[in-house]
Amino acid sequence: MSLFHANAGQAEIIRSVQKDQEHIEYIRTALSEVLLLLSQRHWFKYNALCKLIAEILYHHYAILNNLQTLGEEYTGIIQVDANYVMLPNKALQLLSILLEYVGEHVVDRVLTYIQTEIDRSEELLESVKTALHKLIDTLRVVVPYVRGFHTSLFYINGGKYHISKRITGINYVLIRNWLKEDHSIYGYKVLGYVTLTQLVLALAARYRQYRSESNTKSISVRPANSKRSSGACLGTRNCALCMDTTQDISVTQCGHLFCWHCILNWLDKRQMCPICRETIKKTRVVRLQNFSVEVSS
Repeated sequence: MSLFHANAGQAEIIRSVQKDQEHIEYIRTALSEVLLLLSQRHWFKYNALCKLIAEILYHHYAILNNLQTLGEEYTGIIQVDANYVMLPNKALQLLSILLEYVGEHVVDRVLTYIQTEIDRSEELLESVKTALHKLIDTLRVVVPYVRGFHTSLFYINGGKYHISKRITGINYVLIRNWLKEDHSIYGYKVLGYVTLTQLVLALAARYRQYRSESNTKSISVRPANSKRSSGACLGTRNCALCMDTTQDISVTQCGHLFCWHCILNWLDKRQMCPICRETIKKTRVVRLQNFSVEVSS
């Protein structure tokens, strides 16, 4: 018998994800602190992996023991297969977790590999190589926004909150379906349309910035032996928050650059990177000294 009638709504799924993230962040913090106590050098090198390990440990235990996560138990939802009939296959659940937390990294590595192979190819014309590089650069700009667009569609239509769940076909159903919060649907639809509009505008701004940087690269010519004046740079990078030239360049622990005041003001409202959504704290933001971004010809 299909359980489609008990399909979980936006409110239940979001509360479940938020609850899971609280517990995962607790595990990640503990792992990070242990790593820092063992070796500060290793902490700088491997701290970024703590979140991935925490995610896998948290979900892996629930999957192997056919249990709900704490977030799913809190909201009364369970995972079912694409047909809304039975629990999903364990291998499919593990694949979903890996896609969710390393999917973007794999895509980035694949694009980098393709670019390397294009450069190595002796059969492709230079014009073709240039066109392919532009296409890959465009994909790099678009990929980080895919998750945001998917989330906007979830707010509007419901269904699957994670892209990995859509790929694997895993659904959520509400055990106590008579408690489903239908009254909140319209609020989420409004949120979805607002988020979608903001993403379209942000993507358009990033595209204009990319075209501007591409034009700068094409017209900037610097002699090989010329000396650069102190503190000068051939191009600039705009802050993703204020869309203006980055002032007092600061780097987050996930590696993205922002204005010092912009990122601190952002973190006062939400503790996540505005680009990759990685959880970050104000104490981990580093203000760079004597740093400039160059655009090589």
